[in-house]
Amino acid sequence: MRSPALFTVVLVGAGTVASAQPRQEETSGRISYKARTPQPPRRPSQWVQLATPTPAKHGTEFIVIGKDAGYFSQLRVGATRGTTRVRRVKVIFADGATKTLQVERRVSGDQSAHIDLGEAKAIDRVVVTTDTGTNGQYAIYGAPSPGAVVKR
Repeated sequence: MRSPALFTVVLVGAGTVASAQPRQEETSGRISYKARTPQPPRRPSQWVQLATPTPAKHGTEFIVIGKDAGYFSQLRVGATRGTTRVRRVKVIFADGATKTLQVERRVSGDQSAHIDLGEAKAIDRVVVTTDTGTNGQYAIYGAPSPGAVVKR
């Protein structure tokens, strides 16, 4: 009869063990296991990373930016490891408008795919489609036009 009592004590004790939970990053929609540090103010011409390195083998990736990130007139898809073939980039703006661009470009090393969005606008989400046959990684960067409202 001691066995059920011992089982109950072990079960209750296991339920009280604390576990660390990852938190959702506000700007990229990805899970982060490290503490977020405040971003310093940036110059209007400075590139800011909007999405952390992402494996190209996933094919299509949905990246949440959010209107609080500021206004951007340019995006850049840059390789962070290996080579990635970027097929298409779809930008969904905070006002509901969309812009889809057929990029069809390899990015590696210092070669990036630059995307001109026209007028600086707040971006809600970016959808990047890549070839799945590579082990490369890419990151998304944004830059506002001169004179644009810059937040972060």
